[in-house]
Amino acid sequence: MARPVKDLEPGSVYVTMSMSRFSEGRAMLPIFGRNPSTYCEVDIATYETHCAQDLAREEFNWGLYFHRGDQDGIWYNLRRHDDLKCGPCPTLFDLDRRHVTASPRLEGQVVGLIRVLRVPQILCGELTWYLDWLAWESYVTAARTFIWVTSMYLRTWHHIIRMLNNPSLAYGSQFNVNLFLREALDFAYENADHATGGQLPRPIIKSAYGTELGIPGEDGINESLLLAQQRGSA
Repeated sequence: MARPVKDLEPGSVYVTMSMSRFSEGRAMLPIFGRNPSTYCEVDIATYETHCAQDLAREEFNWGLYFHRGDQDGIWYNLRRHDDLKCGPCPTLFDLDRRHVTASPRLEGQVVGLIRVLRVPQILCGELTWYLDWLAWESYVTAARTFIWVTSMYLRTWHHIIRMLNNPSLAYGSQFNVNLFLREALDFAYENADHATGGQLPRPIIKSAYGTELGIPGEDGINESLLLAQQRGSA
């Protein structure tokens, strides 16, 4: 199960849950005051299709934050076009990629962070390059921020494992998008009222469906990475 985490950790990727800013004239969805343990309030089966068909707006903006070290992080978000002002657009969203020195936990719109991936420091450069490429390649077809974010996480995890050519370096539960969505919404509903009240810093949890390269030290990673680089240049 998910558990609280005290601090941001270098080499970690987090899902950020933020309160949505809706276009002028649109009603705010009733995300506040929900009982997070009452699952019947969230219809997981229809959540994706309703958002995709614009029958409902996502209650939160989902983003991805890669914490590389102290005062060094990359934050990826999708910004929905304002339907009332910009007219027809080729994409539903614009990509917002920011290098940040302050923690997202101190941002007013953020509700909380969910850690989904952690890699050793030596892989931070590779992961930065891959996340940048993947974000620019994938945002143009995005219809929902939560599907875009979970897809980014899964593709990044598979990329790292393929690069190291050693699946045994990863451990954790088999990823299930429905269970992860429920975990994330449960966490966000629980903390939405605290966020509107201005309580800082925002909380972090380690997802029960996340992935971590589980090795006692970085020597094994160094060796695997060198071998992978040699194979790639051969």
